[in-house]
Amino acid sequence: MMWSRKSAMLGSLAIAMYLLGLTLRNSQLVTIAVVIFVFLTWAALFGGHADVAATGRRADEWSGEEGAALNSVSAMRKLSSARIFEDGELNITLRMQNHSSLAKILEVRDRVPEVMRIKDGANYILMELGPRRETFIEYTVECPLRGFYSVGPVAVRIQDPFGLFHKEKELHVYNDFLVFPKMEDLKETFVKSRVPKIFTGAVNIRQPGPGSEFYSLREYFEGDSFRAINWSAYARSGKLMVNERERDAVSDIIIIVDSRSVAETGPVSRNALVYSTRAAASLAKYFLGRRDSVGVIVYGDEVVSVDRDTGKKQLYVILTKLAGAVARGNIPLQVVVNRILPHINKGSPIIFLSNLEDDPTIVNALRDFRARNFDVTVLTPSSLEFEFDARRIDRTGYEVMKTERDVLISELRGLGVNIMDWEPDMLLSTALAGARGF
Repeated sequence: MMWSRKSAMLGSLAIAMYLLGLTLRNSQLVTIAVVIFVFLTWAALFGGHADVAATGRRADEWSGEEGAALNSVSAMRKLSSARIFEDGELNITLRMQNHSSLAKILEVRDRVPEVMRIKDGANYILMELGPRRETFIEYTVECPLRGFYSVGPVAVRIQDPFGLFHKEKELHVYNDFLVFPKMEDLKETFVKSRVPKIFTGAVNIRQPGPGSEFYSLREYFEGDSFRAINWSAYARSGKLMVNERERDAVSDIIIIVDSRSVAETGPVSRNALVYSTRAAASLAKYFLGRRDSVGVIVYGDEVVSVDRDTGKKQLYVILTKLAGAVARGNIPLQVVVNRILPHINKGSPIIFLSNLEDDPTIVNALRDFRARNFDVTVLTPSSLEFEFDARRIDRTGYEVMKTERDVLISELRGLGVNIMDWEPDMLLSTALAGARGF
């Protein structure tokens, strides 16, 4: 139990009156002081009835949401969604219930992650909650950054009816939710496998072969199926012509995301890892949308991989891995390349997302890819730009490090790597077009 400012003032006044009464031998001052002491004691004991045992409660109309309680006050929470994208909005409803027959003066604060911004409503309220009544606290938060988050606990302060004492308790009511990286719609990426795999019903790759869509006409050769003969064309030209179908195929796309500790250099909302995860999510959505097979590798203090697969379920798995990517560790790219090279199909496009900093193995690692004739595309969001924009480095330091970075990029281009220095606020589609030379 904690004293309020009012009770502290009354207690101080009572002590002063008691000492003054003893000094002046004034029985009236002593009597008033004793009365105040008795009142404070009674108020403290009376306030103790709203005490602190935490219990679990369940409300059926809240779809089984877990609640927690003081012995007379309970809290439950409901989220509008368990999964949203960056810059999305999450509606939160906190339900407070008073189960006693006495009114309660409550001060309630629902704790949200620091990176969240409250857009509408408030997560704090001071109120009087009547006997066996309930109230709802509704507010909306904006979620600017990807990651795994939790709302809670609920901090509750209960005052006694006289406002002299209060008790505080954290009700451990938590709701977890996931923020995916936001994605950019891509129309064309200019990234195609040189060795596509035949796959019934997959995307057309503008090459003749087994398939379902018409591609062109050609002359009949011995061995061609009679069902492929275009009789209308034969009637017009007098030559046997057959229909060529557009080849259906699926490519293996490998996306590598650098999540080493250096990837978080810059402001929390503008750094290489933020841009890389958004690019990886956008690319995965695009390639899976055209029914390619996509695999993702995230490396930092460990190498985390999502095996190649297709479909909407694969997109969800990839988004979840990207949402949980944390900038830590310093595994060299060469270690990643050595580990995955035996498992990548020949000709698979490789897309590498990194700021290219603090790793002396980058050139040799990408050279290994090129030596095996992999098509390599590098998008490199520069940490120098983020640091300079935030005024964390001066112009001289920026120019020196920019020159070193340009030399590295030129060396990689000399290896046949498609690379683009991805400046802040540049659209992903623009960066891809620049990397591929379009």
